[in-house]
Amino acid sequence: MRALHQATLKVLSTVGVRFQSERAIEVFKQHGARVNGNMVFIDSALLDKALACAPESFFLSGRERENDVRVGGGTPAFASASGPVYVRQAGIKRLATTEDFTNLLKLTETSRVLKVANYIVVEPQDMPENKRKLFQVASALKHSKKPLIGITMGSGLSQKCLELVRDFYGSLDEYRLIGIISPISPLVYDGHMLDHIFDYALHRQPLMFAACSQPGATSPATIAGTIVIDNAEVLAGIVLAQLIAPGLPVIYGSTSTACDLRYVAPAIGSPETGLITATISALSKYYKLPCRSGGSLTDSKLPDMQAGIESAMTMLPAIMSGVDFILQSCGILESFNTVCLEKFIIDEVTIESVMRMHRGYRIDPECLGLETIERLGPGGQFLAEEHTVQYYRSEIHTPALFSREGYEAWESKGSLGLEDRAAGECIRRLNAYVEPELTQRQKKIIEAYL
Repeated sequence: MRALHQATLKVLSTVGVRFQSERAIEVFKQHGARVNGNMVFIDSALLDKALACAPESFFLSGRERENDVRVGGGTPAFASASGPVYVRQAGIKRLATTEDFTNLLKLTETSRVLKVANYIVVEPQDMPENKRKLFQVASALKHSKKPLIGITMGSGLSQKCLELVRDFYGSLDEYRLIGIISPISPLVYDGHMLDHIFDYALHRQPLMFAACSQPGATSPATIAGTIVIDNAEVLAGIVLAQLIAPGLPVIYGSTSTACDLRYVAPAIGSPETGLITATISALSKYYKLPCRSGGSLTDSKLPDMQAGIESAMTMLPAIMSGVDFILQSCGILESFNTVCLEKFIIDEVTIESVMRMHRGYRIDPECLGLETIERLGPGGQFLAEEHTVQYYRSEIHTPALFSREGYEAWESKGSLGLEDRAAGECIRRLNAYVEPELTQRQKKIIEAYL
């Protein structure tokens, strides 16, 4: 960590970061940073000052207190796929529609796993682009009581998003939504993204900063070199946010993955993605900041064995290394391009299994069970024991959709594979969904966008 930190400081102080905004440049000048044109150079003193302001954890607030989510502190907050334009369902891939978007919001609201609603869980292509983003936010407010990921794209849209959410809730006194800030690798923040930083910071709503480098293309081919680029980008953005609004909650993150130079394309389901995730989690703890990473990532075009292996291989290091906010948790196929409804359900099951592994197990007199072992002795049978009744459900995880019955029993139920069972569960969840109640005032506010 010290080696990565020192290398990052050298990049920040000697190479610099390009900020394509006069407002941002002026803020840095006012706080004593060295500036040359639109290049900003950040020394250790300014970085330390900014990091000292940022909280280690915070709460995102939903419609009701039971929907509030703590970010930082040991339990990850999960959010769905983010940004695909295609949907895959029942073996068919197609451009996403508003119906698909609504169904994914319903699955999010009924999920035991996902705690944050993502307005960009999919991009409905049948909605005009000039109306789409605010429609998505209004729909998320209509269909979910969970906290939101808000708009940070387009010109002026983040301000309109913040105003819509403020009007819906009556104020922004609590942290109601979080914005995703993405620098351009290597080492650039464009004007629009900087406008979004100012909008969220001035409304005192949290921001998550996430670099997205491609090793060998937009960052060094080595993982260590890519981490240095990412670290410099993210820290530079966090410094700006703290200079604008000291104490603003921020999340330190990365969505960098491997890059397959045969196609100059991201390889998001790679083992290197897991290594980057574990490293940025360690760096976030070094800087005492909450951390964000990707989740169930895959480059597979189908919810097949490749998708399962890659999704587990990328989710496992995120959870086991203590990442606080995991985006792209459910449904991703085809390197972020497609969201699959069946995989959405399967990824929830994977997350619950990994969370069981992360929870570990107790070693104490009750769990050791010596009294029961001594009483039953060699050849004993534990099925009918009170100790089994007391501890089995909490100790042994039972994935809802996985097949563990005998072959004949499986065959008698229709010989269904995991994708088939997930499809059935998806339909059941959508049919059981109950739309949250809205006040007349809230209905009037969002109707204009729907």
